[in-house]
Amino acid sequence: MTLNLAGRKPDQTAALKAGNAPIQPTEAAFGVRYFAQNRMICAEFRLLQRIMTVRIFSNTIRFKWLALAVLGLLFLAASIILAERLAERRAVDIEKERLAAIAKLTASGYRRQVDKFQLVATTLSADPDVADLLDRRSGMVGARLNQRLAGLTAALDASVTYLLDDRGTTIASSNWQQPDSFLGENYGFRPYFIQAMKRGRWEQYALGTRSRIPGLFVARRVVTAGGKRGVIVVKIRFDRLEQEWANTLGIAFVASEQGVVLISSKPDWRFETIGELDQAARRKLTAQVEYGGAPLRQNSLFARGSVVQSGSEYDGNARFVAAAEPLPDGWTVQILAPIEAPVASARWFARLAVALAFTVIAALAVAFVLRARAIVAREQAENEERITELKDRLVQANRLSTLGQVAAGVGHEINQPLTAIGLRAQTARKLIAKGRSEEATAALIEIGTLVARAGAITGELRNFARRARRQTGKVALSQVLDGTRLLLGDRLRSTGTRLIIDGPELFVKGEQGRLEQVFVNLIQNALDAMDEGGEIHLAMSRLGETATIRITDTGPGIPESVRDRLFQPFTSSKDDGLGLGLVICRDIIADLGGDLAFVPGPGGACFLITLKVAP
Repeated sequence: MTLNLAGRKPDQTAALKAGNAPIQPTEAAFGVRYFAQNRMICAEFRLLQRIMTVRIFSNTIRFKWLALAVLGLLFLAASIILAERLAERRAVDIEKERLAAIAKLTASGYRRQVDKFQLVATTLSADPDVADLLDRRSGMVGARLNQRLAGLTAALDASVTYLLDDRGTTIASSNWQQPDSFLGENYGFRPYFIQAMKRGRWEQYALGTRSRIPGLFVARRVVTAGGKRGVIVVKIRFDRLEQEWANTLGIAFVASEQGVVLISSKPDWRFETIGELDQAARRKLTAQVEYGGAPLRQNSLFARGSVVQSGSEYDGNARFVAAAEPLPDGWTVQILAPIEAPVASARWFARLAVALAFTVIAALAVAFVLRARAIVAREQAENEERITELKDRLVQANRLSTLGQVAAGVGHEINQPLTAIGLRAQTARKLIAKGRSEEATAALIEIGTLVARAGAITGELRNFARRARRQTGKVALSQVLDGTRLLLGDRLRSTGTRLIIDGPELFVKGEQGRLEQVFVNLIQNALDAMDEGGEIHLAMSRLGETATIRITDTGPGIPESVRDRLFQPFTSSKDDGLGLGLVICRDIIADLGGDLAFVPGPGGACFLITLKVAP
């Protein structure tokens, strides 16, 4: 059985090309290769089929958009993380710069305070009473000097001021009247005494041997005119300075060259270390009495790596940032500030900046996509309208093409009543002339019957050729099959083919012209495939609200190699076939709410049509 519903035998094709079938070429050529001048309609259908094929892959495009969306989210997350890291480092750098400026001011204030006491010690080393007491050891001079030192110490807010002779024994002191007076005490073992005697000046931070209060000992050598030598010492306490730092700076401290915290706004940090000391350095520092046997353990913040120091990078775990400013003798002033708040603010700012940037980008992308979708939707609507129009034209062209194939047979069907009408008209004229009116009337009645028969044939041709209105209603299958037999009657008789119709009267939802087109195509395909004397069987039945029509022929059947592609456009087993007939038939039935399917079997071809039963 051929797959091309427009197929025909070579002698029929020749007859049609010779002009025996007056078919409108503009309509009939759509989807039919016999009219080569109108093949562009078929090419247009192929183009629209490609458009429809592209739409089939819309799901793939959606998956691509979904993949792009996932990648976009991953990129957004990566961008946020990167922006956070950059913002954190920038916040830490800004905090370092801020603390560095504060550290400069703090170190300057510390140096001014120390310089003041250094100037006092230098001035006292040249005082005449100091030299006189070293030379003569006069009690009167000593008493006067004690009072002067007490008044000066109180005015300068120093801890204590005292004079040591060349053996390190205190001979004058500002605390001479206090229980812990230094008078008579020997401090010859103190490094500040030993170094001042050698070098002329020295500073040492240490615990007081009696008060156990830490302070900075500023020592200056005294040389008298009589050749006597001694050392004047001013001890500076930093209680007030440490309190000011605690109130204004938070965490601030002065560290020695070895990293030992000496002066601190947090008293519990005193004599802790910034870095970890090795055993040799620890033993050396512990042996010095100025630290009073402190364990010199490393500060917990620095030990945990919670402080970002100068030259180090923020790693996300630090809680403080530090800035250092150098002092004489390798000492440093260091300021610490928490960075959790500025880092958190920087993170939020980075997130907002990235979110804003992505919002702008997303808005632009959405606008672009919406515009593109609007264009695509408009084009799709136009294509849908065009496809619908072309499908209608395709159905009409197939109908006219089919009509062209049956035109010769229909012409023979009309020619017989026309010939009989001519003969009956001559007979009636003669009978009237002879006055035999009753016989003439009978002849005229026969003429009317023959005219009605010819009118039925031409009316069926006109209905079949008329373009479908796509309006469904209640249709009797018997009327559809009567029209089909009328159109194909001559060919059925000429080939000796039996058309057997079984089943009850059924009314279905449909449109008579389009249903006739389907049955004519399928029966004509069967006629093309069978030899003379074949048989076509139409079995109708009803199951619930579904009517089924099984069309079976006694031809060779459909090859298995093309069964899977049976309803694909442009699939044909004939050399001159275009392969649109079955596609059109299935689309017509589907548009009517039914289905057309091929039923494999051992004999000839078998097609099953299902339609909805009309109420």
